[in-house]
Amino acid sequence: MLDCALVYRRAYERLQLVDKDFKTCPTQDKWRRIEVIKELLEPFYVITTLFSGSKYPTSNMYFHNVWKIQRRIQEEMTNSDPLIREMAFEMKAKFDKYWENYSMILSFAIILDPRYKVKIVEYCFDKLGIEDMDLKEKVDNVVNGLKRLYKEYEISSNVVHGSTLGRSSKDGKGDDLDGFDTYQSRFSEPENEKSQLEQYLADPLVDRNSDIDILHYWRGNQERYPHLALMARDILSIPITTVASESSFSIGGQIISKENPQKTPKNPPKNLTL
Repeated sequence: MLDCALVYRRAYERLQLVDKDFKTCPTQDKWRRIEVIKELLEPFYVITTLFSGSKYPTSNMYFHNVWKIQRRIQEEMTNSDPLIREMAFEMKAKFDKYWENYSMILSFAIILDPRYKVKIVEYCFDKLGIEDMDLKEKVDNVVNGLKRLYKEYEISSNVVHGSTLGRSSKDGKGDDLDGFDTYQSRFSEPENEKSQLEQYLADPLVDRNSDIDILHYWRGNQERYPHLALMARDILSIPITTVASESSFSIGGQIISKENPQKTPKNPPKNLTL
């Protein structure tokens, strides 16, 4: 609405000159305030449209979009306009009620985006003006939580893999090399080996401006990171939004409409219990 008003600003001003009954045209100060409010609310509109859309964005879009909202509010809390400043304080109170503590599991998703990894978490918290000690604690909480979750996937995957050893081959006989995996593991040094998560975090970042489909990325790397890819699949499939509630009712017109009205039977059944 504010966008439309600004587009037709000159039309309103012209109408004020030719129509003496048009007395609600904003003053120059009010037009400037409209511009400021529009700039303040535009990011909220874009992100709300994204989160409330019907395309179900993957969960890796959660962290930095919520961060954008928080940072925008903090910036406007020091605005020179008292009205905007008051709006920002009220918005901050509402934000803190629902979003002060970012969802831990959804924060993992941004780390599983090869364009950002842990650095994006550090950067976002730093830009919020968090003190160094608190910043390190927040980042460590996220990273340690991710490592604990990965360990669970690694253990469960190894259990499933171990249960398949010794099964009969297609001809009904055991595989002569069934015991090879167990044998070679005796000579490995797992304590010196990096986990799949550590290897992934140590790899260089993918170009941030590259347009990649994160789900396709993990599908293509599931042989390299089998356990991590399984965890990524589960985390990235978590919906961060639902279809807008009004869209659930819009399909009613497809069921009962003027062209296909619901008809009452001529002889309705008796003693019908609902």
